[in-house]
Amino acid sequence: MPADILDETLIVVVVNNRPSGLGGALDEIEDNALTLQWLENESQNVALSLAWIDASSPGCELPHWGGVGLARKIGCDSVLAFSLGLRNPKALDDFIFFSLDADTIVSRDYLDAAGRELKKSGCAGGVISFKHQKADSAESQAAIDEYEAFLDYYVEGLRWAGSPYAFHTVGSCICFTASGYIRANGFAARRQAGEDFYFCVELAKTGGICEINKPMVFPSARISSRVPFGTGKHIAHATLKSGEALLVYDFQVFVCLRELLTVVTAHTGTGGDRIYAELKSTATREFLEGRGFPDVWRRFQKQYKTKDAVMAAFHRWFDGFVTLKYIHWLTEKEWPRRPLEEIYETDSYRGRSA
Repeated sequence: MPADILDETLIVVVVNNRPSGLGGALDEIEDNALTLQWLENESQNVALSLAWIDASSPGCELPHWGGVGLARKIGCDSVLAFSLGLRNPKALDDFIFFSLDADTIVSRDYLDAAGRELKKSGCAGGVISFKHQKADSAESQAAIDEYEAFLDYYVEGLRWAGSPYAFHTVGSCICFTASGYIRANGFAARRQAGEDFYFCVELAKTGGICEINKPMVFPSARISSRVPFGTGKHIAHATLKSGEALLVYDFQVFVCLRELLTVVTAHTGTGGDRIYAELKSTATREFLEGRGFPDVWRRFQKQYKTKDAVMAAFHRWFDGFVTLKYIHWLTEKEWPRRPLEEIYETDSYRGRSA
């Protein structure tokens, strides 16, 4: 890592847990106390700009409803306030945040290459390529490999369908400008999981997200019970349910999504009824009807004068979260989940290049 990059980098560690008895595990609280002690004793011996926030000690803990969303928000908001208070603060578009977990490893060119690619893209945020670290058992390794395959499959399906939300949303693999963070309203404080997903969706809507493929991030493959879903939760569940195949969305849901986006794009000048008539999936029409699509569509057509503006408004409305709800709707109504290996053999998946 170039010395000049490190000289301009502030590392902020948010040591956090909820109070004991209100969601805070005793072993985590003890580990955090040791971490705070290490930071206090060793920070003077580290040739880095290192700071930390105590959200762990008695009286400083996160509230009972707090979790990873609040921890990330505390860190980013504090750094933003500090940077704006400097005598000569950097321009908000030049100030870049890198979001990591404490047990994440990164490639040597992480800061330099990711920062350069983000600036070059002109986007508000970037998603950095990743590969989980090796697990501590063959069983856990099989679970993490399976989970990564599911994540890649979901993003691949969205990309094939033409969704602008086809990117990974892993909290330890994102970077973003200060201006992008502000426009996206920061991390959601009350999210105990999924804060990265919602934040990335807002980044995409307000300033765009690029994919950064050169540097790599290596998140931990640890088992975790701190969050209700995500990597750690999946590995814990897969270990308990050893031998059960991971069920994923049927590829037909992406076929339906592709049809929807294609039809809407082709008919920006027509009414909602014409769009309904072009859609083959009854479940798609029901989903749109339930969200008031005809009225929303008329409002877009009245408010925006060009096709690009109408479609931009549509994608802000039919965003990454609504897309996921739509996929869940199709899964419930028409296309139940299936084993991933089984899907790879279907005609719809193998014919996706058509």
